[in-house]
Amino acid sequence: MEEESCNGRDDMVIDGHELVQQQVNTILKGFNPDHLKVYYGNLFPHAHIFKWMSYGNDGRHPGCDPSYFGRRELSFTLENDIYLRFQSFNSATELEHAIREKCPFKIDIGPMYRCMTFKKTICLLGGDNVFTPMERELIFDIDMSDYDDVRYCCSGADVCLDGWLLMTVAIKVMDRALRDNFGFDHILWVYSGRRGVHCWAD
Repeated sequence: MEEESCNGRDDMVIDGHELVQQQVNTILKGFNPDHLKVYYGNLFPHAHIFKWMSYGNDGRHPGCDPSYFGRRELSFTLENDIYLRFQSFNSATELEHAIREKCPFKIDIGPMYRCMTFKKTICLLGGDNVFTPMERELIFDIDMSDYDDVRYCCSGADVCLDGWLLMTVAIKVMDRALRDNFGFDHILWVYSGRRGVHCWAD
């Protein structure tokens, strides 16, 4: 469909879907690392992440394990794909300070270990397998590229609104199966930040 524009030329009318896709592409191409500093400094929920990942072991009541969050491995991916593993923090303040200082492009949440991850070398020298993963949440990773065989819109790491229909169906099927067949009550679906979603089931 074409319409007469105010400049006297015939311009193509962009429907809503194409406009949204153009905006998404512009955002992805216009990534600015300086925006991460603003995000981590003003918007990132450091205290909420710490509270969530502590599962009540935040030192506020008797019987909690104050070392719980400190035994959790976090990894940071920095600019130029520099990968920092075995990051651990004893408080929300430590977590916030490290994130604001390092400004990671990606943060991965790893397993819980028997001892604190910053004591990894000492634990390994002890020789009694103290530094072993003890627990981990059940997490499913669904990527858009998993559907390349049936996607007609794009492929690989490319993401478009049509492809998200497939992701929506996958989410609904998995959510129902986890609740009805396996009895999970607490399920969190999160955009993975690239080309899919992560499901945290507890």
